[in-house]
Amino acid sequence: MNKNVDFYYFSGTGNTKFIVNHTVKSLESFGIGVSLKLIENGYDSLESASEIWVAFPVNAQSMSPFIWRFFKSLPYSKGTKVFVMVTLNESAHVLSPLYSLLTNKGYAPASSCEIKMPNNMVDTDFCQDKNREMLIAASKKADRFICDTMASNFLWKSEFKGSKFISFLTRETPLPWVSMRLMLRLETTPTRCIGCGICANQCPVRNIKKVNQILIHGHNCQFCMKCAAICPNKAIKVSRKENIKFQYTQNIIF
Repeated sequence: MNKNVDFYYFSGTGNTKFIVNHTVKSLESFGIGVSLKLIENGYDSLESASEIWVAFPVNAQSMSPFIWRFFKSLPYSKGTKVFVMVTLNESAHVLSPLYSLLTNKGYAPASSCEIKMPNNMVDTDFCQDKNREMLIAASKKADRFICDTMASNFLWKSEFKGSKFISFLTRETPLPWVSMRLMLRLETTPTRCIGCGICANQCPVRNIKKVNQILIHGHNCQFCMKCAAICPNKAIKVSRKENIKFQYTQNIIF
């Protein structure tokens, strides 16, 4: 199959990256060329592909504002097919508003898939046996989605019914994010920080800055939790909530 696709994605704690890696291998096995692009870098207008694939995580029963802005920033199209893969561990109402946005921009939302993934932020110990089972199931679901897509069996339907009201608030207003910043403020523990700067470099909204050799979290956090999950010395925590732990999916033995 002589076809090229642009695959945009964002991954916070590694769940989406796990699915993207698996999906790319499967697409390439069908002879499809895949160009991987990061959502946080914006739409790449210098190249055009026959299809667009997008993968992103659900956050606060919707999507982080910078991901929604990415979709809103897409140029108008003349029927380019779009395939969407959503990773989540809770209910969400994202596919319906996304369908409307894409069609209004001239795209053809072809098919979507919601994949339940491990929770990489917990207030107990991680159950890695359960997480491995979830990753195996997630891989199989991604395979089914790709096989259906190759057979032109398209379906755009949500399996996890979320709140339309919460989805609207998280996409179109700052209110939920302001509230979460008060309850779940991330901070770096200076005595554990090794100053590598990975958190600042990987933050999709540039919310972390190094000030006098100390990494400071600003007031625009969108709770992808990437900084906490990838920190090599576990120096990032939720303020006043020492029991909350983070992990990165890549580090789960699979």
